[in-house]
Amino acid sequence: MTEQEQDKVAYLKTIKSVRETNSCTKKLIETNKLHNFIVDDSKLEGIVDFVIETVKLNYPTKESLKTIPIHGRYQHFETGDVPRLSKLIEDKWKGKLHFDDLEICRKLIDLFIVSVLLDAGAGNEWGFTEPSFNTKIGRSEGIAVASFHMFCNGAFSSDNNDKFKVTGDKLSMLTKEDMIAGFQIKKGNEIAGFEGRFELLKRLGSALIEFKDVFGVEGRPGNMIDYLISKKATKTATGFDLELEDLWYLLMTSFKKVWPQEGRLKVYGETIGDAWQLRNRIDESKIYYKTEELPEWSKVVTFHKLTQWLTYSLFLPLMKYGKFNILHKEFMTGLPEYRNGGLLVDFGYLTLKPEKFEQGIMLSKEVGFDPKIPTFKPDDDVIVEWRSCTICLLDKLLPLVNDKMGIKGTEYEMILPQLIEAGSWASGRRIAKKLRSNGAPPIELFADGTVF
Repeated sequence: MTEQEQDKVAYLKTIKSVRETNSCTKKLIETNKLHNFIVDDSKLEGIVDFVIETVKLNYPTKESLKTIPIHGRYQHFETGDVPRLSKLIEDKWKGKLHFDDLEICRKLIDLFIVSVLLDAGAGNEWGFTEPSFNTKIGRSEGIAVASFHMFCNGAFSSDNNDKFKVTGDKLSMLTKEDMIAGFQIKKGNEIAGFEGRFELLKRLGSALIEFKDVFGVEGRPGNMIDYLISKKATKTATGFDLELEDLWYLLMTSFKKVWPQEGRLKVYGETIGDAWQLRNRIDESKIYYKTEELPEWSKVVTFHKLTQWLTYSLFLPLMKYGKFNILHKEFMTGLPEYRNGGLLVDFGYLTLKPEKFEQGIMLSKEVGFDPKIPTFKPDDDVIVEWRSCTICLLDKLLPLVNDKMGIKGTEYEMILPQLIEAGSWASGRRIAKKLRSNGAPPIELFADGTVF
């Protein structure tokens, strides 16, 4: 690999590459020239109204808008208005065990990293029934609660004196039986992509052991805060200033071996992560380079969805308990996953072109999915373009919602991760439940449990 090629590979791993590489799709949305979807701009106002309605269900006043949390994993642990994690922090960690804020920060990072990395779509059938209740919790919240109970039971810790930890050696020794028991997997309650999730956890264990300078001798995710404090952060009167790009680089480099290699795009022989070739990008590059023989990197759009979801999720423990001030959070984008993207399809803003719809229905029948809902593989141009559209349209939606709510330019104005938390993600789920009894997305993904 030449020095220039190394620079391009490094660029595709940055957070800035996400918005920049997907700008090719923004132009095609505006001119209704997408390869796989028809755009109906008249539907946008209905989406804005529905998102505002969703926001107001939980945040009815302007003052309450200030309390919207950044979209992150913490809220999923409290699903059903059960303060599982809050109670653990206040009653157990602070009250009985007297952990200080930095140790609480470490423990939350331990839990969040495992839980987030397991958090690709669970499928329509799987759910977790909590021991204390008799309610089945599905999808992302179910994965959160299942991983929470495994964490509290010491399933991820090799420290006999502290079960509230994650250690690399314990993850490396995890068995399929451990995962099956922890996630209550049985006939009729299968989770999508079980093998992919299990292997991902094992690879996480190896990565934690390998990067001792970041995760310490015990290979503990939470030890990253000590590394950040000593190597990257700047001490301030109230805590630490930390550049988002330094946190991002740490996560991308430390966890690069966690992501599957097989079936993933390689650029100049190196796996990039959640990055894919897209026809929109290829067409744009052909015009720019005036040739059919394009550099490999110029065909690629990046999403890095799980790393973004992880980064958003780590903001809370880092800011609240680690006293970190994260600089340039605005480099983050909306999350290109099926709730945010499903909102656009269910409202008819994006409609699959007829030939693409038929192609998806054929795969649904082939793999035994709902024969009325189209299915595609993660690297299909349909899925990549859908996700690319989601990145672009969430950026477009934010000012429209703020403006219509009369809060643009005021102290109540929402930032993007608040819009996702209170508006777009929840709206995607709401409309899916209205249109389909099982709340499934309008386009299904045939995947391995490690994408989104």
